[in-house]
Amino acid sequence: MKHTIDTLVSQFERGSLTRRQLVQALLMVAASPALAQERPVGAFRPTGIDHVQITVTDLKATQQFYEKLFGVTTTSPNPTQLSLRFGSAGNTISVHSESGPIKPIDHFGIAVEDFSTEAALATVKRVVPGMKAETNGTSVFVIGPDGVRVQIVPARK
Repeated sequence: MKHTIDTLVSQFERGSLTRRQLVQALLMVAASPALAQERPVGAFRPTGIDHVQITVTDLKATQQFYEKLFGVTTTSPNPTQLSLRFGSAGNTISVHSESGPIKPIDHFGIAVEDFSTEAALATVKRVVPGMKAETNGTSVFVIGPDGVRVQIVPARK
């Protein structure tokens, strides 16, 4: 909002805006909830959801469901796991097969800019003291207040 006001005042001072136009523009800025509320700045700069990992009991049925309904591209890194890719951004649903009781959504990954494992671990510890954070060497896992696992991963380039 401050930047917008500075720009308007500069335009007025250069003669690009009349006094009336300046007052009208300032009233619009003050009345706009989107501009009046500055976006909160988080410790990380997310670019989007990188992936969601789900757990299923029937890998083949899950593969057929997503292929038929959404036309996903499927890769299988091992006999108990699938990667389902869709969309032009390469979004992924990771599917892991287990027998017995399952927790359908295992975790989701948030892609962030300027990621490094060491910096992400330090940021989590600084921003949320006492938070347990783990790494697999290429990403960082944290658990939200309701027990949902979140994986922090580097943004795709």
